Amino acid sequence: MSDLLDFVIDRHGGIDRWRDASTISATVHVHGAFWPFKGQPDRLGTETVAAAIHRQHIAMTPYGVGENLEFDAEADRVRITGAGGEVRDELKAPRQSMAGYAGDTQWSATQTGYFISYATWMYLLEPYLFTLPGVTTKEIEPWNEVGETWRRLEVTFPDSIATHNTVQTYYFDAATGLQRRMDYAPDVNGRPLVAHYTTEHQDFDGLLVPTRRRVLLRNEKGAADQSFCAILLDVSNVKLGR
Repeated sequence: MSDLLDFVIDRHGGIDRWRDASTISATVHVHGAFWPFKGQPDRLGTETVAAAIHRQHIAMTPYGVGENLEFDAEADRVRITGAGGEVRDELKAPRQSMAGYAGDTQWSATQTGYFISYATWMYLLEPYLFTLPGVTTKEIEPWNEVGETWRRLEVTFPDSIATHNTVQTYYFDAATGLQRRMDYAPDVNGRPLVAHYTTEHQDFDGLLVPTRRRVLLRNEKGAADQSFCAILLDVSNVKLGR
């Protein structure tokens, strides 16, 4: 691993606790104007999330009234199930179904489920995510914001991992090593330029996790529009499991 990646993983709890675990769970409150805009105002709220660490699989409960959500990247499938586990809706090859979508394209319940599922899986695994097979990283020039210097890691993801887009940039406080921001451009939503801020880190049994996530738009120079936030996530009760 690179010097920056070593520093970051150590500051977020170290590599060993991740290698010894097989799952991560959390409570995630998902809100903001983005979801009604995409045609799904009532699907997301306070979710109980359970994710695999060594494969891209995640389950979220509830997903709407009386229903749950499951995404399995290996099967390339997202499912909405009832309380008894019965399949109520299923979408295979979800990313392919969203090819060519623009920012104002409405999403189905399963497409919305795909987006929040792969995104939440990635967020919960950061920064261990960067050590997974096929993921490559390199440090690029630093960034100055709010009077601080943030070291930046350019991360390239393999096709085997569902993510916003192939190459993303992560920002870490040069003094503390804590994650402060990430930049991406979601393929399934018309590739808008996004600055996703991660703050209010909390210690969960030695694992340091940003509990406040705010997704903003940015311009081509990297400056974020701080006047409006369409997607908000608040994270609590994070726990690694075997």
